[in-house]
Amino acid sequence: MARKGRLDRGLISKPGPTGKPVWYVRLWHESKARQFGSFPNKTKAREFFEKAKLEQKDGRFFPERYQHGGYELVDVVIDRYMLTITTKKPKGQAEEKYFAEWWKRYFHERRLNAVTVQALEDARQKLLKTVVAEGKQGAPDKLMTPQRVNRYMAFLRHLLNGVVRDGKFPSNPVLKLKMYREPKGKTRFLSTEEEQILLEKLGPIHGPWARFSILTGLRLAEQFRLQWADVDLEWGVLTLSTTKAGGVQYAHLNEEAKAILRSLDSWQRSKWVFPSKNPATPIDTQNFYHYVWVPSVTASGLEWVTWHDLRHTFASRLAMNGQAEGTIAALLRHSTTALVRRKPHLSQSHLKAAVEGVAGFGKTATEPQQPTAQEPNSEPISIGTVSETVTAGSEEERRNV
Repeated sequence: MARKGRLDRGLISKPGPTGKPVWYVRLWHESKARQFGSFPNKTKAREFFEKAKLEQKDGRFFPERYQHGGYELVDVVIDRYMLTITTKKPKGQAEEKYFAEWWKRYFHERRLNAVTVQALEDARQKLLKTVVAEGKQGAPDKLMTPQRVNRYMAFLRHLLNGVVRDGKFPSNPVLKLKMYREPKGKTRFLSTEEEQILLEKLGPIHGPWARFSILTGLRLAEQFRLQWADVDLEWGVLTLSTTKAGGVQYAHLNEEAKAILRSLDSWQRSKWVFPSKNPATPIDTQNFYHYVWVPSVTASGLEWVTWHDLRHTFASRLAMNGQAEGTIAALLRHSTTALVRRKPHLSQSHLKAAVEGVAGFGKTATEPQQPTAQEPNSEPISIGTVSETVTAGSEEERRNV
């Protein structure tokens, strides 16, 4: 039976200030009656009603976007987005949080409709004027690079893509901006001056850990999952059971790297070279990155540095010392590359000499090449399992060490 006079359930008419009728929409949502409006005529009210009912059916109805001009607070949107990145690696989570906090400060207590192309361009100009390192001896301050600014915009672009997909924002203004040009193939590595600044901010405990990575080229997980049973100080070799390639690999130690290991006393209480507060477990890489690495990098004033850049630094210093590509690939343990397969003549003495060159990089003959950490009176016992593996293994295995 048709409704009399085309009355629609959910549409309400009330007299407006001028005496003309205005329309409101009443919807039942989450066990609560909600009223939306006002609308200038019945047609507009019906269009909203039908759209809202369809969104309710598809699970896409969010009443908040129809309040306060129809948009949520930027802070709220960012906080909700951050809950979705828990599956990312520690480095990715740390960077996402860094960008999130900056954008929350920039759009503090403002709503999504404040995120316009002009506002984003103003943000870019502000970032470009940010001093990341003060100039020394009258030199100009070092400002944030356009490449780094692109990382800020990429974070916001990804966030707003999800908001648009959920129907909470009409379009993504970041897509209307042209990103700054970036050089192709640029690899971040530390100069000796930047290394010194970073190690000082990391302090006497964590500074030698970063220096150890520069001396060996170990990845974050490889270093912090290292066990004392896999350390052979006599032969100067590490056995890496947890690697990106999936198989067992070997890393060479120079004399400074050995000295850093001897300065650690964790062997007295744990099987792990870098244990957590609980000696039975290794240090948590995510906690280290969040509570130690990120604050130290921020305090150093350097343009953003990741732990993997320490590995890049190891490779770059090998190259600057004149080592061939095959030697660099072997020491980076790129065992599946054609470069290593074409260099079967690389001897263990040649590789050890190459890593010794990394320890001496940038130092004069009078400078010590040992870490500043004090060595304990006793030192860990060389287990010997690594040397046995290297000696007894096949010729191919020895070439890939």
